[in-house]
Amino acid sequence: MTRELKRELGLVTCTLLVVGNIIGVGIFTTPGEIAKGLPSAGWVMTAWLIGGLMTMAGALTYAELGAMFPRAGGNYVFLKEAYGELLAFLYGWAYSLVTTAGTIALLAIGFGQYLGIAGGSWTSKLFSITVILVLTFLNARDLKLGAGVMDAITSLKIVAMTLLVGLGFILGKGDAGAFQPFFSGDSTGALSAILAALVPMAFTYSGWNSTVIVAEEVKNPGRIIPLSMIFGTLITTAIYMLMNAVYLYAIPLPELVGSESVAHQAAAKMFGPGAARLIQMLVATSVLGCLSATLLTNPRTPFAMGRDGLFFKFAGVVHEKHGTPSGAIWFEGLWACFLILVIGDFDKMLSFVSVPLVIIGTMTVISLFVFRIKRPDQPRPYKCWGYPIVPAIYVLVSFGMLYVKILQRGIYGPIGIGIFIVGIPVYYLWKRKVRAA
Repeated sequence: MTRELKRELGLVTCTLLVVGNIIGVGIFTTPGEIAKGLPSAGWVMTAWLIGGLMTMAGALTYAELGAMFPRAGGNYVFLKEAYGELLAFLYGWAYSLVTTAGTIALLAIGFGQYLGIAGGSWTSKLFSITVILVLTFLNARDLKLGAGVMDAITSLKIVAMTLLVGLGFILGKGDAGAFQPFFSGDSTGALSAILAALVPMAFTYSGWNSTVIVAEEVKNPGRIIPLSMIFGTLITTAIYMLMNAVYLYAIPLPELVGSESVAHQAAAKMFGPGAARLIQMLVATSVLGCLSATLLTNPRTPFAMGRDGLFFKFAGVVHEKHGTPSGAIWFEGLWACFLILVIGDFDKMLSFVSVPLVIIGTMTVISLFVFRIKRPDQPRPYKCWGYPIVPAIYVLVSFGMLYVKILQRGIYGPIGIGIFIVGIPVYYLWKRKVRAA
């Protein structure tokens, strides 16, 4: 019975994996919310740059952790090494049963909706389930096959977004005067608005830690994990900055503020009403790429748990012929299909665990300080640039975002913490079962 994964992922695939996981639907829908309270184009661009820098701070921190522990599971591994099995289990419990499967289901439904299939119908559910099953099969069948599909879709959406920006500025109808004056208005109010914007910004930039989740399958992890996270974050930040620049070129800032369909609105203004359909296809491609990347990376967490005896045994086994954690991949794919059949509101479901997951993500960054103190001699192929300032800034901003998130989520925060608390007796029951086996 094989329990070790093969190292087959190179720098290009790992970089595209980061980009593919980050760029989903957020860049097409959240710019209007993020622009609230920002008085000029310069402040809007500054907000997105700060979001990219915050993402880079997290990536630099995780790069050291991933290079130190190049094993499948990412956060689960770091939490287990720093704080012990219980906290790692609680994270993996919520991540595997709610976050991963819920995200897969949400992306699959979103993909259908952007293709014009009405959400909530049986047609939508069957289409979404079919998409999940096809991508699950490809990822379970062969790592290179699944990675190849993800590479192709992610490359396509990068090219499409670059073309949209280029054609928008060259051929599109817009107003270059939107950038003059670049900075105007009350700087104190603008900075406050940027701090508030970091919460939706965190959603739009999420997924940057994907390489560490598949670290066990990365060639030369001490080099490729840091480089892929740095390159992936830089590419994404550049794309986001360019996309927002073309939005501002096409739409006056007062009209952009609060819009939930910025990309469609910008395309229609630049190229005419018919361009909105092309944007729908671009968003659908982006969502499909994110779905493919999620199915490639996230099942490695239940795989790591299963291998440690903290999840279903079949999840922790590597397929002898295909060399993939097929049991964990099929578990997440089929569980997502089940959730599509029985649950309607995935946004609400994912909101339940958002607060505790932010807490645990922050604790993961803090684990870097723990390892520097407790394991000073641990081999570190890569050391976090700017330590301790860079991870400290990330932690402080995360606590600020957590405060805002709790205020926004209301009852969802306590419910999410309740899900984690329920995991405590489950952990001890699982341990007893393992000992009795």
